[in-house]
Amino acid sequence: MKRASMFVLAVLLAPVTAVAWSPKTDQAVVSTAIRLLSKGRVIQLSKLDREVMQGASVTDETLERLFPGFEAGPITVIQSEMHLLDAVRGDAIDPYLAYRLGILGRLVARISAPLARDNSPIRARYYADVEKALPQTSLKPSPSKKIELAAYIEQLQRTADARKELIVKDYQSGPGFDGVARAALSDDLSRSIDAVANVWYTLLTERVVQAGVSDTQRRNYAVQAMAFYVARGNENEIELHYNRLTQSPPKTPEMVKQIGDILYNGGFAERAIKEYEYVLALEPQRKDVVERISGFYIAQGDKALESNRLEEALDAYSRASKADPLHPTAEAKRLEVSRMIAERDARLEAARTAIDEGGRFEAEAEQFILKGQIPEAFDALKKAQAAYNRVTDEFRTEAQAAAAGVGNINARLRELKNELIGNAQALSGSAFRFDIEKMAAAATRNTGESALRKIVANQLAAEMAKLKNDYQNLIAGNKKQP
Repeated sequence: MKRASMFVLAVLLAPVTAVAWSPKTDQAVVSTAIRLLSKGRVIQLSKLDREVMQGASVTDETLERLFPGFEAGPITVIQSEMHLLDAVRGDAIDPYLAYRLGILGRLVARISAPLARDNSPIRARYYADVEKALPQTSLKPSPSKKIELAAYIEQLQRTADARKELIVKDYQSGPGFDGVARAALSDDLSRSIDAVANVWYTLLTERVVQAGVSDTQRRNYAVQAMAFYVARGNENEIELHYNRLTQSPPKTPEMVKQIGDILYNGGFAERAIKEYEYVLALEPQRKDVVERISGFYIAQGDKALESNRLEEALDAYSRASKADPLHPTAEAKRLEVSRMIAERDARLEAARTAIDEGGRFEAEAEQFILKGQIPEAFDALKKAQAAYNRVTDEFRTEAQAAAAGVGNINARLRELKNELIGNAQALSGSAFRFDIEKMAAAATRNTGESALRKIVANQLAAEMAKLKNDYQNLIAGNKKQP
């Protein structure tokens, strides 16, 4: 009893209807079998218990889809699954194989339950009572051993059916679950746990003859495994197991198409395109694949176009048009983006030309300043400013260069203004400072040649008047001397 107390069934929930045991009991049996094997250090499934339990929790609909002939021939189905898993497993247990071990355990648990082959209403009541009694049930599992499957399962079912009539009779006219059912529950659950552990032990410790494992079964397994890994969403894991799963048997176009669909629908569209292109290389007339490829690239092009990534959009639309020359919009979209790129490039060239032009006018202005040709310098700076102002904000680098050019021009105009005001004052005298400063300030706002010439003329007239006055005073002084 001490040994039995070491194993207590885990209470797990699953919202489905089971044929034998309840889903909760099935999962508890599988969970305890994991710990039984791991405790003996024979097979370490505890590191993959999440995947094993995920398999043990599949719905009855999934079981029916994977194993449509199970009810008619459970031994054949279980043996076929064992051979398949043995054929595809490598040196280590990968997550999907662990998942399939969980499903296999669920199948074994189903056929090892009392009343599994009884169709009376008593069965549902019995399984519900078993579920309630799980937490208080002690178990007596046995060390795992290798089995000869067919003989073992036949004996398993005979033993499970041995008390069937007594259990049904208790429910019909006696103590119900508190009779034979409760007294035998520890043995019945322990037998199911042993059965699951023994099947796993045999599969994972002994290479069996892989009789009857066809290429179709292997390919179906690979497709189902890829669906499992894609659902997990780990791209590195997908690639790792893809390479392993598709090495043998040789890939067929339909198998690759199925994997492509799984990847595409699972959010790995770019990766899926590689699969579709592989299919097209073998079967160029596959319209379904052509439509999927062109549709993907059209969507990529539209997304790039929304963000104004024109080259990416052009590449995507070109790929779509190449994949499906008859696509109703691919070629039109490609031509439209080509036009947009040409127009954008023309605007970019115009912006760069304007920047170059502004730079040349700036350089001319500096030469005029060095020569003292201030009016010409003002005129050159004004032309440079106009050139820079033709540049829009569409192109970041060019817009920054133009803004820097305008900033330089404004700074140079302020310097010339200050020099002009200072020179005007020196030439005309303090009495004329106010008027000349106003004129100089006005000139910096309207630097046309006529305004500049007016300032210079005024300066010259003022200087000539001063010289004339000085000369007259000098003559008058000379006349007064004896």
